[in-house]
Amino acid sequence: MVPVRTAIVDDHTLVREGIARILTEAGFEVVGQAASGREGWRLVRDTSPDVAILDAALPELSGVDLCRRLRQRGVAVVVLSMFDDPEWRAEAARAGAAAYVLKGDPPAALVDAVRRAARGEVLLPPPPPDASSLTAREREVVQLVAEGKKTSEIAHLLSRSVATVRAHKASAMRKLGAHTTAALVRTALDRGLVCIPNYKGGHEHP
Repeated sequence: MVPVRTAIVDDHTLVREGIARILTEAGFEVVGQAASGREGWRLVRDTSPDVAILDAALPELSGVDLCRRLRQRGVAVVVLSMFDDPEWRAEAARAGAAAYVLKGDPPAALVDAVRRAARGEVLLPPPPPDASSLTAREREVVQLVAEGKKTSEIAHLLSRSVATVRAHKASAMRKLGAHTTAALVRTALDRGLVCIPNYKGGHEHP
C-alpha cells in the first residue's frame, strides 16, 4: 500500500519534529517541513502531499489563509491549534479543513485525523453563522497585541500593512465592545480568545 504523503507546517522546530516522528511511526511519509505560511505554500507546491498539517497561527501567511490555498489545489488539511475554541474551529471549517486537532491531544488523535482526511472525510461540522465573532486574522492580531507587540511589528509578522492591522484591531475592539487597547486585551483574555502565560483574569491590565 502506498503511504499517505504528508507535509508539516509549524513555526516551532520541536513541534514539527515531534509531529514528523508520530506520523512516520504511524506509517505515513513526511515529504517535508516548513516554518511559515509562505514556506508551507512553496513546500506543498513542490511536493504535492496528500495531507498538510498546519499550525493555526503561522507567521507570514496564516494557517487559515494557507488552508484555503491548499484546498484549491485539492490537498486535504488538518489544522493544529493550542486553542480549544468554537470560533477557531469554525474558521478552520470555513477554510475547508478536514479536521481540527489540539496540540494537547494524544498522538492517536492526530494519526486518526490525518488518516481520515486522506480518505476524503471531513470531521469538522459546518460553522454556524455568527457576525459578532472574531475572524482568525482579528484573533491573531489581538493575540500579538496581548503579547505586547507594536502595530508595526504585527504588520511585519503577518506580512500586512500597518493600516490593515489597525483595521483588524479596530474591528475586534468593536465586536468585543472595547474602547481601549487594555480593555480589548483584557476582554479577549477573559473570554479565552487569546492566551498569555500567568494571566489571572479579572481587571488586570496587560
